[in-house]
Amino acid sequence: MMEQNRYFPLETMNWFDEAVFVLNVDRITWANSKAVDYFGECLDNSIFDLLIFDKGSKLVEAIHSSKKLEFEAKIFSPKKSAWLFFFLAYIPNDQLLILRDMSEKKHIDEIKSDISTLMVHELRNPLGAAKSIVSQLIEEEDDPGKIKSLWNLDKQIERLERIIQQIEYITMAQLGLYKPRNQKIDVKKLVDEVLEEVEGLRKTKSISIESKVDIKTMEQDSFIIKTILKNLLSNALKYSLENSRVILEITEDHLSVQDFGIGIPDSEVDKVFDRFYRSPAAVKMASGSGLGLPVVKHLCNIAGFTIDFETKHLIGTKVTIYF
Repeated sequence: MMEQNRYFPLETMNWFDEAVFVLNVDRITWANSKAVDYFGECLDNSIFDLLIFDKGSKLVEAIHSSKKLEFEAKIFSPKKSAWLFFFLAYIPNDQLLILRDMSEKKHIDEIKSDISTLMVHELRNPLGAAKSIVSQLIEEEDDPGKIKSLWNLDKQIERLERIIQQIEYITMAQLGLYKPRNQKIDVKKLVDEVLEEVEGLRKTKSISIESKVDIKTMEQDSFIIKTILKNLLSNALKYSLENSRVILEITEDHLSVQDFGIGIPDSEVDKVFDRFYRSPAAVKMASGSGLGLPVVKHLCNIAGFTIDFETKHLIGTKVTIYF
C-alpha cells in the first residue's frame, strides 16, 4: 500500500475530481470518495471484479508487470447505472489507479462532429447540383467568352468543394478523430494548387512568390501538408508589404515560408500560436480570424512535426516545419 505520508495524506485525494484507487497488486486497499460515488464501497475487493470493461487484459498485464499504463475505456458504473467513458492511468510505483470521467466531453465531441457532418453534407449537395448544371451549360454553349466564364465558375465550385473538405478534416483533427495518412504526394501539383488558391491575395499586393522545391514527391498526409502550406502562405501574403516577396522552400525534411513584412515584436511572440490572437499591427494591416498559426500547430502535433518560428519586428517572419 502507498505510504500514508509519502507525498500527502490519502484523504487529500477525496478532493480530486477523478476516482482514485490504491492497490495491493489487484486488491483495493483504499478508494477516494469519487471512486465510491461511481462504484460503491469496494475495500478488499479485486479491482478486476469491480471494473467491468473490455480492456481488462491491458490492466492485468500492467499490474503484474509493474508497468505504467494510460488508456481510454468504456466502464460500467453501478452507482450511476450507466456505461461511462473513462481515461485510466495506472502508476505502478505507488500502485495507484486513477479514472477520469470523459463521458461529458465525449458527448460534446459527438455533438460537434454531428453538426460538422450535417453542415458538410448540406453544403455538398447544392454544390454538386451547381457543378452538374454548369457542366451542362458548358456543353450547350457556343460563345467562347461565355464558355470561359463558365469554366471559371466551375473552378470556383471545385475550390469551394476543397474548402468544405478541409473544414471536415480540420473539425475531425480538433476533435482528435483525424488519423494522419501516409500518402505519396506530387509536390509540384500540391504547390500549384495552393498557389492558385492564394493567387488573388498575391495579385492584389503585387507580391512575388519564389518557389524552391527540391523534391518531386513526399510520403506524408496530403491534407495536413496542404493545409499547413496554405495557412503559412496566406499569413505571409497578408502581412507582407506591397511589391515585396515571399520565399517558399520544400525539401525532404522540411518546408518553410519566409516573408519580409511587418514581423512580430518580441513581447508578442509567445502568443502567436494562441487561438484568435492577432497583434495590434496585424489587425490594422489585414483582416483575419487569428486561427492560421494555431491550426498549423495543431496539425503539426497530430503529424509529429516540429515548428521553428523566427521573426523580427518590421523585418519579417520565417516559419519552418520539420517533418
